[in-house]
Amino acid sequence: MSGLRYSIALYPIVSIYRVWRLAFNSLWVPLKTLVLCHIWRMQCGRKVKFLGETIIRAYENNAIIIGDNVVFNSRACSNLVGLAGPTILCANKGGEIVIGSQSGFSSVVINSRKLIRIGDNVRVGGNVRIFDHDFHPIEWDARRHPEDWGKTRIRPVVIEDDVFIGTNAIILKGSHIGARSIVAAGSVVFGLDVPPDSIVKGNPAVVVHYSSSTRI
Repeated sequence: MSGLRYSIALYPIVSIYRVWRLAFNSLWVPLKTLVLCHIWRMQCGRKVKFLGETIIRAYENNAIIIGDNVVFNSRACSNLVGLAGPTILCANKGGEIVIGSQSGFSSVVINSRKLIRIGDNVRVGGNVRIFDHDFHPIEWDARRHPEDWGKTRIRPVVIEDDVFIGTNAIILKGSHIGARSIVAAGSVVFGLDVPPDSIVKGNPAVVVHYSSSTRI
């Protein structure tokens, strides 16, 4: 009987929580996406969701294009891998971010000064960083003078369909990850041309062609 009384006592709380969740998912999440798309002049497909803290910067119209049913999640309690911060999408002047449909990201940071293209059905684990530039010049003397920051090295990043990228991986400029490939957790991928159906692991990352005996 004590268990029954306990369940009855919690029923109103559970009901209120379910109503709140329904309102959140049905009203606030679509409204948030609509506002972000309008402010930053993004192209967003159907049912795009930004869950949790989100930071977006786009310095040109349509510099960020997102397909249908894409989810960006930075809510710590909804992903227990240990999310470290907000979702950040930044398309600097001259940069472009293109993301296909049915993809999912957890506390991802994507920063472009040229082109970052991500395909359909891509799964990106917690705290992954994807950059197509070095942020600063490699030359020490160029870093001293802001007018020389135009020397910063930039190369596009392409991630094809059905790729899985493990938590805390870093994808750097010039990387091309073939379809259905896997990037192991914590890997640093720098300028690799990864064939389809491969496994990438390590720092610096190396490519391991998939076989029935391959293990991460």
